[in-house]
Amino acid sequence: MTVSTAIIALGCLIFLSHIFNALFARTKIPGVIFLICIGIFIGPMIMDWAEPEFLGNFGNVFTTVTFIVILFDSGTELNIYDIRKSIGRATALTVMCFIKTLVISSAAIFILTDIDIMSCIFIGSVVSGTAVAIVIPVVKQLKLHEKSTTILTLESALSSVLSLIISLAVFENMRSGEMSIVKIIINMIVSLSVASVLGAVLGFSWAVFQHRILKDAKNMMFASFAFAFIIYGICDQFSLNGGTAVLVYGITLGNINYFTSNKILRKFTLGEKLILNENHRTFFSEIGFVLQTYFFVYVGISLKFSDINLFMISMIVSVLIFTGRHVVAKFIISKETPEFEREIISIMAPKGLVAAVMASLPLQYGLAGSAEIQGIVYGIVFISILLCSLLAANIKRQKEKLDTK
Repeated sequence: MTVSTAIIALGCLIFLSHIFNALFARTKIPGVIFLICIGIFIGPMIMDWAEPEFLGNFGNVFTTVTFIVILFDSGTELNIYDIRKSIGRATALTVMCFIKTLVISSAAIFILTDIDIMSCIFIGSVVSGTAVAIVIPVVKQLKLHEKSTTILTLESALSSVLSLIISLAVFENMRSGEMSIVKIIINMIVSLSVASVLGAVLGFSWAVFQHRILKDAKNMMFASFAFAFIIYGICDQFSLNGGTAVLVYGITLGNINYFTSNKILRKFTLGEKLILNENHRTFFSEIGFVLQTYFFVYVGISLKFSDINLFMISMIVSVLIFTGRHVVAKFIISKETPEFEREIISIMAPKGLVAAVMASLPLQYGLAGSAEIQGIVYGIVFISILLCSLLAANIKRQKEKLDTK
């Protein structure tokens, strides 16, 4: 492939991604499905125009950059005020679905494969969160009531955070070669504590520094991204969980006015409001959109359905995840909620970019069984998004039929 051809292809992917998003209103199928299918089509499975190895070492850099950006962008979108509104049922739904998915997925993979128990727990923790990038667009298109929308939005955000914290802790244990559950719990506590303090302090300090020292500087929007990379790199150098620190850093910047309302913190800002304005949010989202577009195509290229065993395992685990969620959601969600919305909530278990990026980390560090881990998780990402899309479309059609009677 020539340089000019590659550049044209990259441009076409962005255009197609926008078109797929626009078609969502009619098809009810998220654009990521089409992007993954493009990756499958151009990958070694069909046309063999591109291979994961084509990126070489840049593939590792690309996945890490995407990982940082999605963490930072997700953090800025997580609103503390929304958390306070529907924290009850959303938290119950998040915790129960997460535990159920973690246990079922880990057990099923351990039984069906020769993968070691720690790697099975890693896979289970990676696929226990739901994809914010999939859930929110689907919910908006289905036009659910505010309460149901808030619960699903909050659950997807909280479950992503929980998945990241636990999977990062398990990953650190995988790297060290230890298999201590106690060590995992300790790492989780230390990771959450250190990363929360580090991310909050650096986020607040950066906001104040930017507001006071760099307020007259131009084109500073990318500086916040650059600082996220620095935070991740420093944490990685000292064997800390950089991903968690970046996430908390994003949450701090996204909710900076909430933190500066504190009397003590207000002294450092002389009572001035520090705002992450709409231009910044749009910029962050656009960068995330571009990277997500390319990454999901990369996921499609990396999928290896030629290994029928891994694909079948992914399918079995995906079905178990959706079945378990259906039971949990029916139990937790109030019966006062309309039946249509209860059905939608019960099938909102798609896995997305965070799971796909996390699955690439073992391969990046050359851990044993990393290819199988990536293959299973990528398969679950694809199948779960497909299942969620088809089930949501079917529930929507059933509701429309009942409404016309």
